[in-house]
Amino acid sequence: MPDGLIVYRLRFRMPMHSPKTPTPPSTSKTHAFSWSRFFVHCSIVVAAVSLGFASWFIAKPTATRLHQTIPGQRLTITATPDIDISLDTDSTVTVTNTEPPRIELLRGNAYFDIKSKSADKLQVKVGTTYIKDIGTRFSIRKQADGGSVAVAEGQVEIQVEAGTYLVSSRERADFDGTRVTGHKMIAEAEVAPWRVNK
Repeated sequence: MPDGLIVYRLRFRMPMHSPKTPTPPSTSKTHAFSWSRFFVHCSIVVAAVSLGFASWFIAKPTATRLHQTIPGQRLTITATPDIDISLDTDSTVTVTNTEPPRIELLRGNAYFDIKSKSADKLQVKVGTTYIKDIGTRFSIRKQADGGSVAVAEGQVEIQVEAGTYLVSSRERADFDGTRVTGHKMIAEAEVAPWRVNK
């Protein structure tokens, strides 16, 4: 080989032999099963499903129905398949479409007939007082300074500022938002006397 060619190759650093072409890395990788990855993926799926259900329940709008009677009119409504409400003349009640329904007596008298024990979570608001049904049939009267509860069958709890009071079958009690007074025994006809002449 002539000296000029060697000098030329050294000067420009040309390889004496042809370079090797690099081989591409192997693309076939085998992944071993990993429990930690499996649990991470499962937890992501569970979280997504839970968020979907939560958004469906939260997005469900709450509707409130207003039922009222004019003087001289009486009305019986079906709040749910297990709860009937009879309204006396000149009375107003609101009922929501939630489960259980939220009921508020705004004016007058109402008689509640609970047909199933599954509806025992019913709570009725009267002013600042809450009446929780533990029984099956009772009436509530709203007055300007409170009201009264009379129980035909079962029991109800009256929740006022002073505490919770239990009223049993054929008993009546008055409340004013702070305390319960006038707890006494009554005849069944006195539970809702306005219903007798219905």
